Amino acid sequence: MSGEAAAPRRAMALFAASAAGWVLLEDVLGSLLQQPYPLLQVVWCRYAAHLLVLGLVVLALRSPARPWRTRRPGYQLARSLLMLLMPLAFMGSLVSGGGIAATWAVFWVMPLLAMALAWRCYPSERPARSAHLWWAATGCTLAAALLLWPWQSPALGLWPLAALATALSCAAYYVMTRSLRTEPVEVNLFYTAFGVFALLTPLMPFIWMTPSLHDALVMFGIGTVGLASLYALDRAAAAAPLVPALPGLYLNLPLAALLAHALHGTAGLRRGLATVVILLALVYLWRQLPAARARAVAAST
Repeated sequence: MSGEAAAPRRAMALFAASAAGWVLLEDVLGSLLQQPYPLLQVVWCRYAAHLLVLGLVVLALRSPARPWRTRRPGYQLARSLLMLLMPLAFMGSLVSGGGIAATWAVFWVMPLLAMALAWRCYPSERPARSAHLWWAATGCTLAAALLLWPWQSPALGLWPLAALATALSCAAYYVMTRSLRTEPVEVNLFYTAFGVFALLTPLMPFIWMTPSLHDALVMFGIGTVGLASLYALDRAAAAAPLVPALPGLYLNLPLAALLAHALHGTAGLRRGLATVVILLALVYLWRQLPAARARAVAAST
């Protein structure tokens, strides 16, 4: 297979790996916490662990690069702020009455939003043949809604806007990461965490709940898995144009559904149908990717 054909598949596989890490972080490690903590404390601990592990890896590899040295500090910090906006908007949706299931159901329009933003921001990277990409991604989004939407829908209010803000901030993060593909990966990973960590640190004395040793280790694990997931995301965004590869993110949903079935015995026709639809769409897209060759990629954005 030529490099041109292989690159979108490699990017899609890396996005899928990032999505798998997300399942491990959210559905496995997050469930191991023995007591509830303020969301912002969990976010701060995640990025504190992220920075610590990243620093140890950089030292171990004796990387000549310094992770804080960047040609685009303002852009890097702006992208980092999206990682704070995401949990804040998610929390806003819950507080506004959306509920976790409904908020996630709305959130999973995110890959479609990211594809639309990438289409707009990187016209030179638009696939020559793309109709199948949009149809398959739309099918995955509808299947996600079928999978996640609660039987008793919450009343309408401000929560759908907050849920959409969560999705949009995440989509913008993916698109901005693509434009940083010429920066060293350790620089991108450093700034992703540093902006959030710096902003939240002054708040910690006011909301801090001292974790047990067990929960401290779980939070460290969340930060480590989050770093690995973000590394895969960064490499995916650098490997190939975004539009053909972004649907790989939908692998999160069947993995989460299969995990829920394994752990809790949750099943049902709706869940099974949605899972099958997403898996079939991903297999179809994987087979079609060599034909979805992008136009020449701009050297820099």
